[in-house]
Amino acid sequence: MKTTLNAEHASRSGIVEAQVVAREFLADALSDVQRVDITKVAPVTSGGATWEAEAEVWQPNPTLKSLGIETGRPVLDHNHYLIRLDALLNVLEYELRESF
Repeated sequence: MKTTLNAEHASRSGIVEAQVVAREFLADALSDVQRVDITKVAPVTSGGATWEAEAEVWQPNPTLKSLGIETGRPVLDHNHYLIRLDALLNVLEYELRESF
C-alpha cells in the first residue's frame, strides 16, 4: 500500500512541477501576457516528451494595440497553447492550438 501512495505522491509532484514550468515558460516566451491558466497536465509516452500541458493565455488584442485605440477595459485575446516537456521538465516544443 505504501508503494502505491508514494507513486501517487510522486506523480502529483511531477504534475505540479510541470504545471509551474509550463506557466512560467509561456509568461516569459510570449509578449504582454496578462494571464496564464494551465488547464491540463498529462504524462505522455510518445516521442521524446514526458509531459503535455494545455494552457489558456490572455494577451492584449494586437490590432487595437497597433492602432493605438484606448478602451475603458483591456481587450484580451484568449489563446489555447500546447506545451511538451521532457523528463527533466525542459520545454521541447509549444504551439498555438486555437483561439477562443
